[in-house]
Amino acid sequence: MPGCVEWAEQRHEQCGQWADQGYNQCAATADQGHSSCCTWWPCSMVCHVVVWVTNIVCVAWTWISNFVCVTWNITTTLVCVIWDIVTTVVNAVLVTITSILGWVLSAFAAIVELLEMIPYVGSIIRWVLGVLTSVLGILANVPDLILGAVGVRPEKLLRVCTVILRDENGQPVATPEVAVSLLQTAVDVYKRDANVRIIPLRPFHYSSGFAGAETVDESWVATDGSNSGADLLDHSCDPSGDWGTTGSGFQLRVTRNCFFGAWRRLAGYGAPLTCFFVRDIQNAAGCSLWVNDFNTTNGALRLPHPSPRTLGHECGHSCNLVHRCVDEDNRNMMGTQGQCNPESATPPDRVNPRMNDGQALWVRMSKHVTYF
Repeated sequence: MPGCVEWAEQRHEQCGQWADQGYNQCAATADQGHSSCCTWWPCSMVCHVVVWVTNIVCVAWTWISNFVCVTWNITTTLVCVIWDIVTTVVNAVLVTITSILGWVLSAFAAIVELLEMIPYVGSIIRWVLGVLTSVLGILANVPDLILGAVGVRPEKLLRVCTVILRDENGQPVATPEVAVSLLQTAVDVYKRDANVRIIPLRPFHYSSGFAGAETVDESWVATDGSNSGADLLDHSCDPSGDWGTTGSGFQLRVTRNCFFGAWRRLAGYGAPLTCFFVRDIQNAAGCSLWVNDFNTTNGALRLPHPSPRTLGHECGHSCNLVHRCVDEDNRNMMGTQGQCNPESATPPDRVNPRMNDGQALWVRMSKHVTYF
C-alpha cells in the first residue's frame, strides 16, 4: 500500500479520536452545566437553555473541526499520491539515463575525490564541500518541509553503499548477515516513519512510491578488496582524526567501492551514504560526522545482537538528526542514555526504534534524501 495512503489512514484515525474527545467533552460539560443550574424558576429555565445552546455550539464546532480535518486529509493524500505517480514515472526515465551516464559523470567527479584523499588538504576540501552542499540541501528543501508539516509527504529516496572492511590479515571484520540485519531495520524505520525509501547504490535500480519497504539481501553489501590498518579498523569518533590519514583512508575506500555515486557526492544532490563496518570504535557502536558522506558501524556485533538500530542511528546523524533524551522516549532511534540527564538509568530501546514527526521532517530535508 502506498506510504501516502498508510499515513492518511493514521491521520484519519486521529481525526476520529479528536472528534470523539470533542463530543465527550461537550457531553461532560453539558452534564456539569445542567447539574450546577439553580433550582428556582425562572433561573433554572434560563440556565438550562444557556447550557443547551452552549452544547449545540460545542457539538457543531466539533463536527466542523472534524469535517475540516477529514477534508484536509483527503486533499493532502490526493496531492501526495499524484506526486508519487509523477516521481515514479520520472524516476524510471532518470534512473535509465543516469545508469548510463553516471559512470562518465563519476569519472570526472572522482578527480575531485582524489584531491580529497590528500591528508589535511583533502580534508579541508571535503569539509568545505560537505558543509556547503549540506546547507544548500536544507535550504532547497524548505518547501518540502512546509508541505510535510501540513501533511504532504510523498516518498523520497536515500541511497546507501555498504562496505565491510578487511583486517590486517585480510579477514572481513563483520558478517554479511549482520550488515543485512542492521540495514533492514533502518530500511523499515525510515520508510514507516518518514516515507523515505532506502535503496542500494547501483545502476538500473527502479523503485515506486506504491510499493512497501525494500527487502535487503547480501547483494547490498560489499567487502573491501584490500586490507586496512588499525587507524581505520579501530578509530575513535573524534572529528580531529578525520583530518589525517584516517579520513583520507575512508575517502579512498568510498571512491573505490562506491564509484558510481561520485557525481552525486560532488553535486550534493542525492549524495549516497557509504556505511562502513569497522572492527571497533572507541566507546561507541557507531560514528558519523555530519559533513562526511560516510559513517561507520562497529563490526563486532553478532547475531542476535543487542543494537539493530545502530546503522539507522548513524544514518540519522548524516541526515541532520542529533541525539535525543532517552527519558522522553526510550524507543526513539536517536535516544541516548544520559543525553539530558547524566544520572538517568533508562536505557534506550535499541530493538524497536522509531522516529518522531519532527525527526522525519529533518531527515527529509537532508541532501542525501531526494525525490530523484
